[in-house]
Amino acid sequence: MKLSSRLPLLLLAMATLSGCATVTSGTDHTLLVETDPAGATCILQRQGANIGAVNPTPGSVRISKSRNDVLVNCEKADHEATSRTMTAGFQSMTLGNVLIGGVIGLAADLASGAAITYPDSVKVALWPRSFRTVAARDAFFEGRLAETRAEFAARIQNAEGACGGSTDQNCLQRVRELRLQEQEEIRRLEERRVATATGT
Repeated sequence: MKLSSRLPLLLLAMATLSGCATVTSGTDHTLLVETDPAGATCILQRQGANIGAVNPTPGSVRISKSRNDVLVNCEKADHEATSRTMTAGFQSMTLGNVLIGGVIGLAADLASGAAITYPDSVKVALWPRSFRTVAARDAFFEGRLAETRAEFAARIQNAEGACGGSTDQNCLQRVRELRLQEQEEIRRLEERRVATATGT
């Protein structure tokens, strides 16, 4: 078969494969939401808009994919309202679109959300309004501090990856803002540790 006669078939194959991430991973994501303790109500938000809910936990919810992070807000009686942020990540399989479908294939996956991935599950540790002992209180807050540092490390790494070594000031400013947010969240946790009642 001559190349000229095979060209339409090759183009068709490339067009089909360029959407491989869309077909494989889709534009929706099923998320398992858990809390400690269980039995909480959790609302999922993205850019200030509600995109899903689980009531009571544990439970699963299906959300659309986006390059924007998802905030998981949970509430339960006798506990403080608590939030966790799920960082949107880049799905490596879509890099195949650059080789197969070119920039157009990759752009399609970014636009549709197929290039984005979220964690399969998120667990939110709810804050009791009081603790029996100082040791129990401190152990709880040490755990929250560790989670906060890990969470911001992932978000900062993601932001730095998006910069790709660029010196663009808007991109670098985003990284600086995340570092300041981390410092503020750690400061807030330490204040809450001191203010939380014990022995009740």
